[in-house]
Parts: sequence; structure tokens; C-alpha cells
Amino acid sequence: MRIMKILTLCLMLGSCGQDSEDGSLQGYAEGRLLNLAPRSAGILTTLNVKEGDVVDAGAVLFAVDSERAQAQLDEARAASAAAESQLLNLQKGGRPEEIRAAEETLREAEASFKLAQQTFERTKSLVERGVLSTARLDQDQATLDATRARVTEAQSRLEIIQLPARSDVIEAAMRDVEAKKSAIVRAETELRDRAIKAPVNGRIEIVYRRVGEIAGPTQPVLALLPPDQQRIRFFITEPMLSQVSHGARVNFSCDNCEAGLGGEIVFIADQAEFTPPVIFSENERAKLVYRVEALPDDPEKFLNGQPVEVTLQ
Repeated sequence: MRIMKILTLCLMLGSCGQDSEDGSLQGYAEGRLLNLAPRSAGILTTLNVKEGDVVDAGAVLFAVDSERAQAQLDEARAASAAAESQLLNLQKGGRPEEIRAAEETLREAEASFKLAQQTFERTKSLVERGVLSTARLDQDQATLDATRARVTEAQSRLEIIQLPARSDVIEAAMRDVEAKKSAIVRAETELRDRAIKAPVNGRIEIVYRRVGEIAGPTQPVLALLPPDQQRIRFFITEPMLSQVSHGARVNFSCDNCEAGLGGEIVFIADQAEFTPPVIFSENERAKLVYRVEALPDDPEKFLNGQPVEVTLQ
């Protein structure tokens, strides 16, 4: 038993070099996916892509139901139109019908005042001659004052109707119009966000939901892999750290891949790991390795999880 342990230890120490006899390192393709979802929850009504499709930036990928968003937009537009009409009415002053009615009221008040003035003059003359008592004169004086007040009131009302509203009232109406226009923009954005477009070029890797299912901010519909987010991930031993650097070129080879594939190292971990992924054999667990990522020149040539051999240049 002791002999077996010694043999095993010797094998483990001997395996701490490179991954293969030709100096290549074992790795795999790993993509950083963009999970795309609508901003608001809804039922998925349209799905224009399937897994494996290559799409261009701006292409409509899917859409969720938009009936409520359209209704909100129609409501916002109607409210904005009403606010603009109210503002125009305040800026123009009274309507012609209101002005004509106020002018008629003023003419009636002036006629009443004229009649009351004539009556007061006659009563005054009769009181001075001793025909009537002063009580009658006081009564006619009160009637004259009342009709004069009605004339003044009618004149003021006509002037108010002819003038536009106060500046503070108009300013408040203008702010209301701006708020209603902002509501239209929000409603238009909400409606537009019901159809999701590809933010960048890429390949559809996973479709999580189908037409008829509910999607939302935390329930993505699909995963998109941009070409610049495809990585070849491999591991090197601590003694090999001096052989890699940011920007260094590496070569790739894999089953059924064309020759001459290469890439550039874009990431080197600053912390060591003891256990690489399961793609490596169990005796590799004794190694102290560092994760390295390389950006391939032709990302579309690789699939996620695909084993890749990496050779340092």
C-alpha cells in the first residue's frame, strides 16, 4: 500500500509540466452571454429567431404583448391634446359668445343706472318743493347707488373676459402641457420596449422561452453571444507564468477545426486555483494553476464548451 502511494505521488509530480507532449495546453471555449429580456413583464407574442441563428445589431428578436402599452399611449396623447386646448383658451381670453353676453349685461346695467338717475333727479326736485318726503329721496338714492355698482361690476367682468388669464395661471397650464408631453414620451418608450432588438451582432445561443410564455426583467427570453465575448479558457502551471503576458499570441487547434486558428491573451488571473474544470483528469487536481483567457481571431469558429488545445507562441 505504501509503495502504491509513492508511485501515485511520483506520477502526480511528473504531471505538473505541460498538458501534452507537444507542449500544447488543454482548454475550452467559453462565451459571455447577453441575456435579453423585456423591461416590463408580458406574454411573449413573437419570436423571430432560433438557437444558432446569427443576427445583426438592430434586428428585432422578439416582442411581448403591447395592448396595454398602446392604450396608455393613446390616453397620454388625448390628455396632451386637452391640456394644449386649455392653454390656448387661457392665452386667448374669453370666447366670442362670453364677450357678447358680458356686453349685453353691461348695456342693461347702464340703462338701469340711467333710469335710476332720472328718477332720483325728479324725486329731489319734488322734495325741494315739498311735494314728497325725504324718505322717498333716500330710497331713490339707494336705487341709484345699486345700479351704479352693477354698471361697475359689468364693466369689470367684460374687461376680465376680454383679457387672457393671469400669468401664473397660464404658466401653470404650460407646465401641465409639458408634463403631458413627457407622459407621451414615456408611453412611446414603453411601447417601443415591448419589441426587443439585438444590441450587437451575435449568435443566438439559448432560447429560454417560447411564444405564449411570460417574460420579464428577471425572466429573459434568449441569450445572445457577441463575437468579441467568445473566449478560449485554459490553465497554466505556476512555473509557466513567465511565458504568458497580455497581448501575447497563441495558436488554437481542435477536432474538425481548420488549421491556422489563433488569438490574443486578454486575461491572466491574479489568483491561483487548485482544481481546474472537469475537462482535466483527476491527477491534475494537485497542480496549482492560473486561469488565462484568449480572444480568438475568429470567434465564430468555436462553440461554447468545445475542447481546444492552446499552444503558446
